[in-house]
Amino acid sequence: AQIILRGKQSGVDFSLTHSCYDPDRRGRACGRCDSCRLRLKGFKEANLEDPVEYAKE
Repeated sequence: AQIILRGKQSGVDFSLTHSCYDPDRRGRACGRCDSCRLRLKGFKEANLEDPVEYAKE
């Protein structure tokens, strides 16, 4: 959550970022890999919504 909050304070546009190790063909994050889980956890702990589009199964 600290990284997410620091980014928010700095004006980071998180919709232009992604952390996924295995995005789909459209570039959407998988939501399942370690990196996606850590990102989602950080946004949840910061009480913010992650603006990234995640692939739907």
